Amino acid sequence: MGPSVNTGFYYDPIFRRHDTGSHPENAGRLDAILAQIQGNGLLGRLQNRTGRRADEAEISLVHSLDYIRYVEEAALSGQGYLDTPDCVLSGETYAAAKHAAGALVEAVLDVAAGRMDNAFVACRPPGHHAEAAQAMGFCYFNNIAIGAAVLTERLGYERVLVFDFDVHHGNGTQHAFESRKDVFFCSMHQHPRTLYPGTGYAEERGFGDGLGYTLNAPMLPLSTDADYLHVFEHILLPQFREYRPQFILVSAGFDAHRDDPLAMVNLTQAGFDGLIGGIRKLADETCEGRLVSVLEGGYHYQRLSECVASHIAILNTETP
Repeated sequence: MGPSVNTGFYYDPIFRRHDTGSHPENAGRLDAILAQIQGNGLLGRLQNRTGRRADEAEISLVHSLDYIRYVEEAALSGQGYLDTPDCVLSGETYAAAKHAAGALVEAVLDVAAGRMDNAFVACRPPGHHAEAAQAMGFCYFNNIAIGAAVLTERLGYERVLVFDFDVHHGNGTQHAFESRKDVFFCSMHQHPRTLYPGTGYAEERGFGDGLGYTLNAPMLPLSTDADYLHVFEHILLPQFREYRPQFILVSAGFDAHRDDPLAMVNLTQAGFDGLIGGIRKLADETCEGRLVSVLEGGYHYQRLSECVASHIAILNTETP
């Protein structure tokens, strides 16, 4: 392990209070991550921050005001779920979802200002399936899309790369930016013919000004570390370098792990390490290391916690 860098770790206990019961996306995911990085001493090397709740103006960069009110009222009314039984509600869901988006925004602002070199946001609920006016796939507000919108619309960034390696396609993030070229969205995911949400075909490349700035890499079931890293290194990275991003955001889902119960891809920790290692080097090459990762999926507690710990350690180590 080389010398450390200034890596932010954004977590708040409110994320646990989004109570989903026995749903696969539950508070035990964060408990496992915290236990892992406390146990191996990594947490003590990070800049620990709680973040804050996103304000309505920030969330409305991606979501309609009517939808924001709808999420709030549904959570407070005692409804059991929002839009789909996948999106379980509790009384604290709205507050937790606002704080998840706000923690991502704070991390982005801190890295943009140089207060942090890079960051990992350990939040829930996740975000990348949330559409402008619809909850989907355990997601209510699209955390990473809100962060990208803050970078482009508030801070004036012209080239933001969003790389999503969750095993499920980040439909909400793609749809937020597919007509724009100031956000290059790339997703590696299990082939949409075989997995939720059924979007993310290779021919989906954006439209209008955004044509060519959406890049989908659907992977066949049972794909391995070698399969992923070949596509990443030979197809994706060259296009990322050509784009020359000024800031990189990562939707870090670890449900492509071979032991994960919700998908059929055979990645191991080594595969995930290869992906974030390559992205970390790209950030150093193109944008002075400006990189923020946010937790998306991953439902095998032990494998999730191991992979997240390794991911954060790679962020927190000087690249050669």
